[in-house]
Amino acid sequence: MEEKKKGEKGKLKNADYSALRDKNIDHLRNFTRIGVALSSAASLEEIFDLILQEAIAFTNADGATIYRVSEGKKALEFVVVYNRALKLHMGGLKNPITWTQIPLFDNEGKPNLKHIAAYVYHTGKALNFEDVYLTVDYDISGTKAIDAENNYRTKSMLTLPLKSHEEEVLGILQVINAMNDKGEIVAFDDEQKFMLESLASLAAIAMTNRKLINDLEALLFQFMQAFVKGIELKSAYSSNHITRVAFLTDMIAKKINAVEKGKFSRVKFNSDELQELTMAGLMHDAGKIITPEHLINKATKLESVTDRIDLVNLRFKLFKQALQLYKLVEGEEKLLKEATKWYPEKPPSDAAELFDNLEKDRQFLEKVNYGAEYLSDASVERITAIGKISLNWKGETWTLLTAEEAHNLQIRGGTLTAQERQIVDEHANITWEMLSKLKFPSKYKNVPLYAASHHEKLNGSGHPFGLKADQIPIQSRIIAVADLFEALSSPERPYKKSNSLGETLKIMAQSAKKNEIDADILDLILDSGLYLEFAQRLMKSEQIDKVEISEIKKIYHEDKID
Repeated sequence: MEEKKKGEKGKLKNADYSALRDKNIDHLRNFTRIGVALSSAASLEEIFDLILQEAIAFTNADGATIYRVSEGKKALEFVVVYNRALKLHMGGLKNPITWTQIPLFDNEGKPNLKHIAAYVYHTGKALNFEDVYLTVDYDISGTKAIDAENNYRTKSMLTLPLKSHEEEVLGILQVINAMNDKGEIVAFDDEQKFMLESLASLAAIAMTNRKLINDLEALLFQFMQAFVKGIELKSAYSSNHITRVAFLTDMIAKKINAVEKGKFSRVKFNSDELQELTMAGLMHDAGKIITPEHLINKATKLESVTDRIDLVNLRFKLFKQALQLYKLVEGEEKLLKEATKWYPEKPPSDAAELFDNLEKDRQFLEKVNYGAEYLSDASVERITAIGKISLNWKGETWTLLTAEEAHNLQIRGGTLTAQERQIVDEHANITWEMLSKLKFPSKYKNVPLYAASHHEKLNGSGHPFGLKADQIPIQSRIIAVADLFEALSSPERPYKKSNSLGETLKIMAQSAKKNEIDADILDLILDSGLYLEFAQRLMKSEQIDKVEISEIKKIYHEDKID
């Protein structure tokens, strides 16, 4: 009989051991899950939920809370709140918490040592209560009020600091009402405290990692902004252009996210993708950091270090003085004979007419120098003729233009020669070479491609890669449209005149007709009213004219050129 009892007792011990083993295996699995979450891209909310679940499972507690120190380190914010009895689960992956923050300082700026969680923050020491209602050192009126409201009784409480490796308190872990096997509320023992301290360390690691990641991402973005500032110091034109393009890029992306029907209804950029696109917008002209300053700022055709139109004007003045002296010495008849070579189609009848012709030529060159209008064949021929005007007399030669000046003045559109335009266009390739060398976070890995390919065209005629439509991602297409819109409409850029809103959209429509930019994105800008929203924010009021959307769309929706 005694042997039978001993056997039954042994079986009970084995059963207890088995249950304990299974329980420990479950805890080990939970810790493993938390560890995997820490090493993955899991959100803080997901990690905190796992930590609270394990804290409650190990201690058999009724509730738990994780607090986070606010950005300005003035308060504790509720991150996750869980209570089994009250069926309460807020924060984490559940509903957001709207509870009032716990102030860390009083009205006089002194540390708040009366609140339990605030005390643990300031001292970095854990607090463990068998019955928190019995404390006289801390103000628990908030706890009692919540208990009264929910017909609940908070009794045992363990509050632990979440510390970084530098001993900085990043948050607080608090568990309440540990239960024994009979369902009775008991105090948290040393073993439970030790385990919860381990969980607190994991929570602190999660917060430290996230803070580090956020700080590094913030530093990356700040570096980009500082880089743009460097280009700003180099050229006010490029700075304003970059800022506006990034702004318009962001506007277009958000409009696409809002689309519920049509071609963009399935395109949705998440927060990381939006940030990636914003970064690419900021970096799209990064290569211009090495573009010669005189080309970035070349507001006139003859501008280099200074606008050489002043030298041209001086030559005209000296040339006229030389002609007056020539007339005085050689006579007017001989002067007019020379002038016949310069104006063969309609030779001047007298010196006065000759000087009037020269003044008209000078004014013509001044106007041409600004590059505001497309240069006709007749204007190109006139510049060539002016460049050939010269007077050889008494061993001296007077001219009006150098060959290089004539070449620059004959630029058909804008202020850059073909060679200068090629140098400026090289900035897209330089952008790629610069950014592709950087190790971006994986979620921002496409910044170099999106930024560098903003001059690619759907018909394959763009640069630097010569990509075709199916090779150009939508992000690059968005930046390309934003870049063109801003370049055409900006009142400050040197290469082109300030177009009205209507003129800007007509030129963009022509580009869409040639299959250079994405017609669907242009449709979105027109249909959503984004074009007007952008214009009202960043264009001068006198540039904003009436736009007939249907007429603009006819340009590129009929007889589209491939």
